[in-house]
Amino acid sequence: MSQTYPRYYAHDFERRWQKRLSTPPRRTTDDSSPLHVEVTHRFPAPNRYSWELRPEAGLPVEEARVQFASWEEASKAGKLALNQFLHTPLRL
Repeated sequence: MSQTYPRYYAHDFERRWQKRLSTPPRRTTDDSSPLHVEVTHRFPAPNRYSWELRPEAGLPVEEARVQFASWEEASKAGKLALNQFLHTPLRL
């Protein structure tokens, strides 16, 4: 085996994972919203991606009605839908 790659011992591995676990997850929206956008990959090609508006735990509140060709397109559409969902008054 080549000696050019750095070798990590168990304590180095543990230290790196503890650092990753202690950092808070990145949020795509502001923290005042109880919902977030989750991009899903569950459809066959060419349009594989979709988005869902979800609370931290539980079932999705709203889902996309169309599929997208890329993760980026689905993410942008999901963020727009979240913004619209949060700023639309609730009609009873």
